Amino acid sequence: MQLVKNVLKLLILNDLMLNPSVSLELVRIEAGVSNCIQAVLLSRDDLDHLRRMGYSVITYRWLFDPITLSLTNRLSFYICKERTKALDILKRIESLEKDPTSNNVKKMIMLEGKLLGYPKCCTKSFSQKKIGGKSPEKDVILDCIDQGVFVEVLENFPEPNLPEKSYSLFTMNFYPCKLDCKRALNVGRMLVEYNPKYRYKIVLNVLNLLVPVFEVYKSFKHPKTYFGEVVHSFVESLGDLKRKAESIVNEFRKDPVRFEIDYLRRYA
Repeated sequence: MQLVKNVLKLLILNDLMLNPSVSLELVRIEAGVSNCIQAVLLSRDDLDHLRRMGYSVITYRWLFDPITLSLTNRLSFYICKERTKALDILKRIESLEKDPTSNNVKKMIMLEGKLLGYPKCCTKSFSQKKIGGKSPEKDVILDCIDQGVFVEVLENFPEPNLPEKSYSLFTMNFYPCKLDCKRALNVGRMLVEYNPKYRYKIVLNVLNLLVPVFEVYKSFKHPKTYFGEVVHSFVESLGDLKRKAESIVNEFRKDPVRFEIDYLRRYA
């Protein structure tokens, strides 16, 4: 019994010493949603703590980026519970990269989605839009504007009093096939139920979507596209909330990683 207590204390200590962004993202593995998560920033201390907690960190160098649809040298860092399963998927991606046809790029996106535990319907929708020259990000932004997600998050910031419809935005740079996708919402609910602090991560994911909103707003005084018109109208409709929104977004845009870590350390 004493051994078990000591092990638990060690795990809790390691968790507290981790970068708070990584620590909360690990909830996706702990809750059984995914075998892997993707880390944006890892220090040497983070790596040591993760290994002590039983995780593997895999570095993968992309030759062809399925997001930008171009040749690349981009590195991705995957934190995994079951290393062999993750490596099997990455080897399949590596094979497809050698011949980046439209069909193979779709397969690459589907495989990475599987690696990260994304709902299949969302990954499929994302791959089809990317190959078809459409923007998954814009579609989600329009949903957030239409369904009042941005306004509710901004009004309550920094508190994570979230509308449940925002739970589909459960990790950064993930775009659900639609904001009210049942599978994506279920993933978000599972994570919040497992650890209520995960709501702070969702707040950050929503703020990440607000950055391009204000970039478009400031760049085009007289937008000529439907997306630009909706964005411009939305920002103008914020009234007194507009100043708060601009302040938050400007700070976030300066250094998203630092903003996230500082926000989580202060509030989560």
